[in-house]
Amino acid sequence: MRRPFLGLVLAVLAGLALPADAAPAADEAPAFEFALIGDPQIGYGHGGEYGDAARFERVVQGVNATPVAFSIVAGDLVEDRSSWQRWLFRRVASRLSAPARLVAGNHDVVDLASLEAFRTAHGPDYYDFVHENVAFIVLNSETARERRISAREFDEQWRFLESSLARHRAAGRRHVFLVMHRPPFVVHETEPEDHSNWPPETRARLLSLAREHGVRWILAGHLHRTHRVETADGLSIVVVPGSARSFDRSPIGFERFRIGPEGVTSESVTLGPAPRESLVVPGFREWTPRLFDFSVRHWLLTLLYGTVGFLSLRTARMVRPVRGRDEAVLWQVVAAGLFAFAANAQLDLDEFLREFGRLSARVLGAHEWRHVITGTALAVFVAVAGFQLGRLWLRSRVSLPLSVALAMLAVPAGWFCLSTISHHDLGMLVGDEWWDLASLVALATIATCSLRSAERPGSNTARRR
Repeated sequence: MRRPFLGLVLAVLAGLALPADAAPAADEAPAFEFALIGDPQIGYGHGGEYGDAARFERVVQGVNATPVAFSIVAGDLVEDRSSWQRWLFRRVASRLSAPARLVAGNHDVVDLASLEAFRTAHGPDYYDFVHENVAFIVLNSETARERRISAREFDEQWRFLESSLARHRAAGRRHVFLVMHRPPFVVHETEPEDHSNWPPETRARLLSLAREHGVRWILAGHLHRTHRVETADGLSIVVVPGSARSFDRSPIGFERFRIGPEGVTSESVTLGPAPRESLVVPGFREWTPRLFDFSVRHWLLTLLYGTVGFLSLRTARMVRPVRGRDEAVLWQVVAAGLFAFAANAQLDLDEFLREFGRLSARVLGAHEWRHVITGTALAVFVAVAGFQLGRLWLRSRVSLPLSVALAMLAVPAGWFCLSTISHHDLGMLVGDEWWDLASLVALATIATCSLRSAERPGSNTARRR
């Protein structure tokens, strides 16, 4: 009787003597499952925000029907970072029954302002966590792959990665996963840099650290297709498609991982057919005219730009007999600009020009100069058009309402130029909702000036110098 009792006492004392954070042995840790969800990217796919939210909700329902310990959303939560898109993402993601770990994507973080916005809304953009003695290190690929956004963020994240890997190795984790949005490479480690991968220098640094600390799994999104690649030494990269768009026609679903005594296994869970693709022009993958993909916002902008354009055209006809040809021509310029912006709301000509610049840079082998190509061409056009308009304005007896209307065209023109250079990689200075508000103010101002000039075409003869 004494020996069993004494053994029990000694076992209890030994248990109390163990450190609080002591990890169970690998063969004693229980098995568990987790879900890897591809880019929701609300606002990118067919049907706009509503269509993307519905498909993402289908994924959420599928994950909830699976006994997973947690889920990982592999970045690009939204398309343009507008308040409406963020609200829709949060609304659907909040329905996940298991905890969700979020990854920052290239549409979520484009500069320091969007980085701070991501942290405010979702918490840290790079971090680690442990579940059943398995470590997950989540990186922000946008600030880790290069220094463009912030040299300080770049250095701090790499210090975090190095210390985190060393800490988890010392703790004897049974597995360590690296999680990020953009995969380090797509086909082979020596491939050239492009929009889909990491630059060679940081790519080599990341893979070297992974191998040094025994990492065998890298999880990613970004490519909008199902993709898996394994190196000769056993490093596996798993990429999941998103629910907004799927370039390889992968069905809607998620990747389910199981970690147990037998190791790590995964399977693709299918929840529905591939997302429907809007009409695209062959070779111009990123150009999707909204005319073929209904959007309430874009149709509203089309209607407003077109209406004010017709008002300006009417004013041009009314002022010509009184104010002369020059003022009539300038009102026609205002109308033409508004009609062009109305057409852009349906044809997305800014996307076309941006995609043309990207493809031109690829042909020239100068991917890093793609913004310079489109930006330079656009700057030349704006400079020539501005010079001609300025000459006409200076030599004419232009009324004050017309001068104000011409100035207000700078708002939609500024939006168009920034979007053409690169909406997502360089940012838009402020969010889309602010640009929409500024555009509405500009349109109201132009309409007011147009109506005033049409009612009293000869009332203002102040010469503008």
